[in-house]
Amino acid sequence: MPAIRIWLWLLLWALSVAWASPAQQLFDQAMNLLVTHYAGVSAKAPAALQAKYQARLTELCQGQAECPYEQAVVVLGELVDELDDGHTRYLSPERLREVQRVFRGEESEKPGLGVILRVVEGLEGLLVLETFEQSPAEQAGLRRGDRIVGVNGQTLPAEAAQRVPFLEAQVGQGKLLLEVLRGGGRLEVSLEPRRFSLRQLPSLTLREDGVALLRIPSFATPDTGRRVHALVRTATERGARAMVIDVRDNSGGSAQECGSAAAAFVGEVQRRFQGVQGMTEWSFRGGVWYSRGGGREQARFLFEPARWRGPVVVLANSRSASCAEYFAFDLQDAGITVMGEPTRGVANTTTSFFPLLNGGGLQISVSRALRPDGTLYPSRLTPNILQPDDLKALAEGRDVLLERALEWLRVPAGAWAKSAIQSARWRWTRSFC
Repeated sequence: MPAIRIWLWLLLWALSVAWASPAQQLFDQAMNLLVTHYAGVSAKAPAALQAKYQARLTELCQGQAECPYEQAVVVLGELVDELDDGHTRYLSPERLREVQRVFRGEESEKPGLGVILRVVEGLEGLLVLETFEQSPAEQAGLRRGDRIVGVNGQTLPAEAAQRVPFLEAQVGQGKLLLEVLRGGGRLEVSLEPRRFSLRQLPSLTLREDGVALLRIPSFATPDTGRRVHALVRTATERGARAMVIDVRDNSGGSAQECGSAAAAFVGEVQRRFQGVQGMTEWSFRGGVWYSRGGGREQARFLFEPARWRGPVVVLANSRSASCAEYFAFDLQDAGITVMGEPTRGVANTTTSFFPLLNGGGLQISVSRALRPDGTLYPSRLTPNILQPDDLKALAEGRDVLLERALEWLRVPAGAWAKSAIQSARWRWTRSFC
């Protein structure tokens, strides 16, 4: 008899799943992922919110026999908003595909300019913050600090929220003639949108005064850590006397990439992660990534490491997030000065991406980031020297934060003290931050 009851229960469960609407199936899948994997810092557990948002879904789906995915998407958006965790959110199918392409270093899905833009309050148009290497924007000569104010003879809308959609609509029509403000001048830039590589690797500029500018726009691109070590070696060989490391607007990426990159300046990095399944430990030293978890240890050779020994300062701003915050913390903990604005505020968790039935996905905080002594990292990094990243000044041709860093580096080299971080061993997995 018990076996028959179990069989009947399984049959009823299978039938209930089969009869569930698309919205209910999506909600159930998402809740299972959140309950199973969430290990973030929210004061509210996903399981404690399930009944509330099930009722909300039932309300939205009332009278709809085939309630669509879109209703569940609304509910999931409200649920993750209540969690209030910057590393946990719903991703549309288009956004999930974009994230996957970025982490694989692939081309953009659609033709585009290959430029990162920002609306600045009080300024017309769209400010250029970054151009992708070999993209239409870079090849046309667009650069950081330019402002796009018109396209194909039409001025960008005054309403801030309409500017990017307006430009995107023009991009879809083919060749563009952009009206651009650069400093105090005005110029026209012609380009044709096309698919471009989403790889954003670090770059090095050697100034005449002997200061090397190392720009790290992202930690999502594969081989970022290896590239940082190669550029540090280049700067050393060419006699650079000091270095500015710029992680402004860097939204993060792979924990392995930012950890290995930090080792080029501090020698060793280590971090512990507390997830639902227990504790893992990672470290990078001597070109090898060590991992330890569940009583097992692994070592993976990555590359021949380099080490910067001269004066250095790190630039960060309020849009430096996740792995960029990890990187800045590692250097700051080693005695290196960080200058700029308090960072985004997701520096104490890691996140992973999970596909959903509708083609979208969930980004979920899957562990808390701990220092080697077991204490939780702060949610955001506070720079040693607070200095606003003045985008209005940038639009006028001045990078005020960079200017302040260059002034700081004129202090005798003995003013910079570096201390090595103790070593540890961590388990090999792939996490993002």
